[in-house]
Amino acid sequence: MKLHGLPGVSARNTAMMEAITDLPPIVVSDLFGIHPNTAYAWAQYAQNSWAEYLEAVQSTD
Repeated sequence: MKLHGLPGVSARNTAMMEAITDLPPIVVSDLFGIHPNTAYAWAQYAQNSWAEYLEAVQSTD
């Protein structure tokens, strides 16, 4: 991708977010090499409801 001037990081992040919404967290964990708990948390944030995300953001302030 670098050879053709394509941004690798943003493409990888986009692919991860798309995968999170379609695949089970354990599959995403294996596919991208992240911890299963991280994949599960991302899957929770990617759901249709923003309530848990907003709660998590407010608790870190």
